[in-house]
Amino acid sequence: MRRLLALAGRGDIKRLFWSLFSRFGSTVLSFAALFAASHALETAEYGLYIFLFSVGTSLGVIFVFGQHVVLVKHFRLKDHARGETNQALFVFNALWLAAGCGGQLVAALVLWWFADGLPSPYNALPIALLFGAVFTLSEYFQNYFRIHGQIVLALVPRENLWRLLCALVLPLLAWAGYLTSGAAATEIVTGLLVVTVGYQVARFVAQEGLAFLRPPARSGDIPWRRWNRETLNFTANGFFNSAASYLETILIGIAIGLEVAAFYFVAYRIAMLLTLPVLAIDTVSVPLISAKFQENDRAGAQRLVAMLSAGSFALAVVGGVFLFVLGPFILHLFDPAFVQHFDVLVLLSLAAISHAFFGPGTWLIMIGGGESYLLRMRSVVFVFYGAMLYVLGTRYGLDGVAIAGWIQLVAVHLLSRRWVMRNWQVDNMATAFFRLRRADRRAREAGGPAPIPARGGGDGTV
Repeated sequence: MRRLLALAGRGDIKRLFWSLFSRFGSTVLSFAALFAASHALETAEYGLYIFLFSVGTSLGVIFVFGQHVVLVKHFRLKDHARGETNQALFVFNALWLAAGCGGQLVAALVLWWFADGLPSPYNALPIALLFGAVFTLSEYFQNYFRIHGQIVLALVPRENLWRLLCALVLPLLAWAGYLTSGAAATEIVTGLLVVTVGYQVARFVAQEGLAFLRPPARSGDIPWRRWNRETLNFTANGFFNSAASYLETILIGIAIGLEVAAFYFVAYRIAMLLTLPVLAIDTVSVPLISAKFQENDRAGAQRLVAMLSAGSFALAVVGGVFLFVLGPFILHLFDPAFVQHFDVLVLLSLAAISHAFFGPGTWLIMIGGGESYLLRMRSVVFVFYGAMLYVLGTRYGLDGVAIAGWIQLVAVHLLSRRWVMRNWQVDNMATAFFRLRRADRRAREAGGPAPIPARGGGDGTV
């Protein structure tokens, strides 16, 4: 509580409010845009739209090449002067972003040239690549404005304004008879994203100028080897994040059909509503947990993590009960044909509840010094996940795909917990809360301070 009051005293509570408001608003508007598109297009065309959107977004996340994270890690805000400081970092970022965006645009041009000879939906991939290039820039500028504390500029253009425009424009054009295909819908949302990201680009140039486009005066100003190594690590993590969100939808669209991919995407987004408590709690708690780690206050970190995990898990369970009752009705709102796959929504919801059970989860590794372990671990898990996806998907269809994703998620969390327990003696499972309560009760009965119950070994070193 003292830390939250300190935030309020510094005026940071306003930025926190805008961050939470924008994130929750983004979720609501994302559903509004999905709902609008589902009623503006026929089911098959809606499936094509979802497929292209998933491909474009996943490419955008991957081909930012982790530069948004490199920026956050190395940008020096104190005494920053326009056109003078941080220029080497901007040059480095610009080169990688040019490669990412340029590569997608070249690929789009090549596919467009041969589009007449490609079957559907691959003949529409050029617009997905164009969308991905714009999304790449959006990822970068979100973090640039966050660094400066400009939360409204960071989040509102894409998370709120763009989604709102999509939710309004798509049904309006469909009503007027100008929207008849999923590819056209993707072109429209791409154009709207160009407008909102273009505003961010203009504000960036107004604040930083264009001096970074000139090569640095000395070649040694850029630590190429170190920053390139970080770029590769962050790019790999970007790939895994992208795969976790979009790979299953893309593969379903390719192997089973676009209509089924549309359902899976909608069901996944509905299930992810159960993780909103985790998102809200992480926004506030991760800096507090990081401070506990920096102070080597493991007892305090354990208490904080246990309460947060228990809280997020309890809220997710309550939400899961409501979703189990209302799920068929929600699916019917999007498309009556979706209701027959309600069991898949149940499996995806159980996976979301499992995610909430582990609270801060992989955040503890990243703030605790285990980034390289996380990358290696996710690489190994991904190999087994790919095999499970093929075997279970082939045998059990959509249920098998959902089960494979669930197993992969739990495996990552369990292996992450193992590292945190060995290195920090902090248990992030929701059940840790009850062990703390029992320890407190025993301490009160004994008349002494409550010990922190820990499981696992290790000497606490990172």
